[in-house]
Amino acid sequence: MTTDQKELRNALGQFATGVTVVTTSDEDKVPVGVTASSFNSVSLDPPLVLWSLSKTAKSMPAFENSGGFNVHILAAHQTDISNRFASSQGDKFDGIDFSTCDMGFPLLNEYAALFRCKTHYQYEGGDHIIFVGEVVEYQTNPLPVLIFHGGKYADARPKLKKEDADEVVDLHSGKFTENYLLYLISRAHFQTSLPVRQTYIEQGLSDQEFFCLSLLSMNGGLSPEVISDRLAHTGHAPDNEIFERLARKELISQEGNDTGDISLTETGQGVFIELLAQSKALEEQLTKHFSEDEIDTVVRFMKKIVDITGSEIPELW
Repeated sequence: MTTDQKELRNALGQFATGVTVVTTSDEDKVPVGVTASSFNSVSLDPPLVLWSLSKTAKSMPAFENSGGFNVHILAAHQTDISNRFASSQGDKFDGIDFSTCDMGFPLLNEYAALFRCKTHYQYEGGDHIIFVGEVVEYQTNPLPVLIFHGGKYADARPKLKKEDADEVVDLHSGKFTENYLLYLISRAHFQTSLPVRQTYIEQGLSDQEFFCLSLLSMNGGLSPEVISDRLAHTGHAPDNEIFERLARKELISQEGNDTGDISLTETGQGVFIELLAQSKALEEQLTKHFSEDEIDTVVRFMKKIVDITGSEIPELW
């Protein structure tokens, strides 16, 4: 590559694109897939899209002869999928969850959008072949998309409309908009904790009992006074009745120590681990809707709020 070509490539890289995985099958029905950032729309009527593939690609015969292809627009959390299908080594589908469409082409299980296409035209474009496909079916999922810019992966963030502080909260009327920060923090907390809360309530645990199990799981043995003090700010501090109920359920014990500290029994630890696993699974599903940078920003933001507002409040873990 000459210096001019390198500069041209770098200049073209300033145009941010989405990242797709395009799949088809070869004449032996073996699944084939490549990563492509050349995807673009052509027409709505008829519905046409295009993408291009290097003439030297090993998968070229399959795409030329299969009669169709599936275009998967990748979500922000799928960089590993992009890297895998960009490689020319090994079986790209090994360990990948996928199904097949009615034309026999691979369908990835996750994507931000999917376009199933019949090959409509093939054009020569320098060192590439341009494939134009007619969209026969499409689907979308509410996931942030993976972006490629300047030779690196990037994140796409929609810009929010900026409201004046007076517009967010109206103290005269006692009303606020959906962008009121403390309302959003509170609502997010209640909505994300609801599934786990429903589970432990179905298991016969109260909020106080759950918080007590959580604190003991993170800290080991604690005295009743310390437990109540650590949980006072949550509004769910346990009293002697709560401790007695947990002991009757054989979830906590004060036996076997001279300090009077309360600790989880093996049964209590098992109950909390089950609830923690449910919470972790929910987090994994939730974080798929955010890029790594967004998650990092949120974590830093929430930690800063905790630091600012909680200097006198004991830790929960």
